[in-house]
Amino acid sequence: MRTGDRPTQPVVSFQQTGDVFEALFQSIQGGEKHARPPLELVPDSPFLKFMEVGYALRACLEDRSRRDYLLQRLRPHVSVIVGTLPAGILPHGMLPRTAAPAGFRSLEQISDAEVRAWLVEDAGLIYGELQRYELENYFDMIAPLIRPGGVMVDLGSGLGKVVMSAALAFPFQRCIGVELLGYRHRLAVQRLQTMLGLARQGLASLPAPLLPDAPLQLPFGAQASGRHLLELESRIAFIEADMFKVDVRGASLVFLYSTCFGPLMDALGDKLAREMQEGALVSTTTYPLKHPAFKLLHYFPAGTVAWTNVMLYQRTGPLQSSPLAETGGAYEPDPAAWEERARQDMVALDGKA
Repeated sequence: MRTGDRPTQPVVSFQQTGDVFEALFQSIQGGEKHARPPLELVPDSPFLKFMEVGYALRACLEDRSRRDYLLQRLRPHVSVIVGTLPAGILPHGMLPRTAAPAGFRSLEQISDAEVRAWLVEDAGLIYGELQRYELENYFDMIAPLIRPGGVMVDLGSGLGKVVMSAALAFPFQRCIGVELLGYRHRLAVQRLQTMLGLARQGLASLPAPLLPDAPLQLPFGAQASGRHLLELESRIAFIEADMFKVDVRGASLVFLYSTCFGPLMDALGDKLAREMQEGALVSTTTYPLKHPAFKLLHYFPAGTVAWTNVMLYQRTGPLQSSPLAETGGAYEPDPAAWEERARQDMVALDGKA
């Protein structure tokens, strides 16, 4: 297993198809350090309800006299908070920086059910991705199980690194990324266009043209033809949508960078069990799929494939028609220990003000 990214040199000439592959892989690195703009406070925003609850929580964080009340409201829901204090109310969170609009409720007017739903949604907005060497370890792990012609779907695809890397690495018929946040979706599309432009440049610069039917060995051992690179654009798609509203019944592999999806894992398991065909694969990070429709094929502990646990499952049995289960927590931290850490974080925030 790789333990870090190897030193790379920019590709300055294209003498063989391997140079094209390397240039394209290099072009889609580094997205984990992108800027995270605030959500837009407009009347038709799908996040308006999220922003109302977020403003109420943040107001209590910023008013030291109301922090005990904030902790009181958060304490019953620590199992669905990623980290200590919710990311959405911290200074680097995605709530608008402007004052709360007239008509937004205070936290006293917001129910516990609304607070919990907000915390689950907040967890899903946190961004993370595998580094290149971790993704290469992951590809090594799944390569023996990938068959030509399948469809790969990344739920919560962010800036699109996994989708574009998988389209380069494997003979998938199509690789699709589903991302809720518009700014991330737009960045993924921009990165795709940059990569496609580089692909055209690299292919045009080869000493001899790459023919559609020419044999082509892919980076992780599979065999394909020249169409794999020549038709790259037609094999990649990005969709701006809620992952719970996108049907994945045609997917042969669903990828979930689920480290920030702890509160969503039960609901995701139910969704995938209802939609995926028998034999299809699902991979998760950090949190397991507990639904009985999924058989664990491989478990890689933290520090092997990636910095966190990586699990690979296979869909077994007939399609499930059971109703959606109530979203539950994937872990249950000690509330007293959580509160102590939260108070320490609040003091640290005051020191940065």
